[in-house]
This record gives sequence, structure tokens and C-alpha cells, in this order.
Amino acid sequence: MNKNKVQVVAATYQVNNDHDDNREYRISASVRIGADNTVESIDAGVVSTLDGHSVATFRRYMGGGLTVEFDATCPDQTATLDAINGFIADCGEGGVA
Repeated sequence: MNKNKVQVVAATYQVNNDHDDNREYRISASVRIGADNTVESIDAGVVSTLDGHSVATFRRYMGGGLTVEFDATCPDQTATLDAINGFIADCGEGGVA
């Protein structure tokens, strides 16, 4: 008989890319990891220039849906989207779990 009546089925971590010396943007987000150690969702993502000016927010849902809102001051939407996609890939490749 299993004595444990509860178990962790998911956990949420606040993550960022501050350790990456080659980053073009500072990115932080809340990343939800499921029981199978995979990324379930990424919420409250914030993209800022290295000097702290916000340029976009984002969230990624199960199944891969991605919502990005660019600030009017975003200098390069393509580079920002590339940075977001790289951050998401890093989270999924074991950088978080």
C-alpha cells in the first residue's frame, strides 16, 4: 500500500537568461514543469533590453500556442521573436527541468 497520499504533479519555476553572456535581450518567465519533466506552459514572459527597457511580453501554452505582445519601443520584432523562441527551446531542452 502506498503511504504517500499526495505527489507532485507539476511545479512552476521563475527562470531567466541572466547567466547567458551572449544574450541580446534579458528574458524572464514563469515556467510550469509537468510530472513527466516537460514544459507544460510558460507564463508572464518579459523581454527587456540589456539596459532594462521592456520590449515585449509573451506566453506559451500546451500544444505550442504562442502569444507575443510587442511594445511600441521594440527596436526589432524579428530579433525579439527569435530570442523568445530560443528561450523557449532552452527551457524545453532541460534548462529548467
